[in-house]
Amino acid sequence: MTTVKGRMMPIMIKMDTVLILSLLLTTSCATYDKREVVETLPESQNSSSQLPSIDSPLTSMEATQRVLKRKIALVRFTNETKYGSGLFTDKNYDRIGKQASDILSSELTKSGKFIVLERTDLNKLEAESELMGFTPEEFRKNLVGVDALLLGSIVEFGRKDTGEVILFSRSRKQVAHAKVNIRLVDPRTGHVFFSEDGGGEASLDSTTVLGLGDRATFDSTLNDKALSAAIANLLDKLLNKLSDKPWTSGVLSVDGNKILISGGERQGLKIGDRLLTMVPGKVIKSPQTGFNIQLPHKQVGELEIEGFFGDSETNEGSICHVVEGPIPDTDHVIQFIK
Repeated sequence: MTTVKGRMMPIMIKMDTVLILSLLLTTSCATYDKREVVETLPESQNSSSQLPSIDSPLTSMEATQRVLKRKIALVRFTNETKYGSGLFTDKNYDRIGKQASDILSSELTKSGKFIVLERTDLNKLEAESELMGFTPEEFRKNLVGVDALLLGSIVEFGRKDTGEVILFSRSRKQVAHAKVNIRLVDPRTGHVFFSEDGGGEASLDSTTVLGLGDRATFDSTLNDKALSAAIANLLDKLLNKLSDKPWTSGVLSVDGNKILISGGERQGLKIGDRLLTMVPGKVIKSPQTGFNIQLPHKQVGELEIEGFFGDSETNEGSICHVVEGPIPDTDHVIQFIK
């Protein structure tokens, strides 16, 4: 009997070992390590660089120089890549381009640094105005001009899926990247005065047990994240370029020494701000370029803001009084002093 027991002991040990390994494998099958999506800017040489945040604290430029809102309109954003253009996609239905347009319009609005006017779905707005009793002529008359038109396109869009096998698990990394281009156009001349590219990517790391819980499909949310990262990377550059142009306004009415001008607190103005009263320069057609050139304005006075009126950034105004010079009229240009 002792001999039998001595022979049986190794068998029981092996069975216990197999049982323990089985339990470990069964337990690990339920685990799936999924990390948060990390957005980066692949064009940056600094590995610690972060995606520019719309809600981040003021940059050094904004801390020293106040930026007033400019009016912009997004008129077109197209997908110039092969991604998203299949046999069942209508040539007039650019889903990826429309998605990029919506993301950009949303980010511009949420930033609070622009007055964003709708142009991409202008036909739908016109149809709605007809239901409200407006004629097409009245609809076009009520449209507001902008400081710049924005055109954009997706020039790169791709993704890759890499991984390696270690013992009983598989590590996987999914990466999506996008590159977009935007252009700013002067609506009066059609001149493209700014063009810039922005890139962004999003990645996802995961670990699964071989043969169990292994996902073959690519996480499609990474596409949206990469596109958002590329667009967000352009916003600061866009703001800096638009800030190069002086903020100007016009006189609405004059009541004694009270001068009412368009634009107010929601556009960035503050009580006590000084504004220049300018006589606009003549517009002369250049014989060299063919473009109309406006000669420099001539300063004739100065105003100071003492109050505001209106309940939105589209109908607000400022109440000013004359500090220097004559009382202005509606032909004068009002310019913010940086």
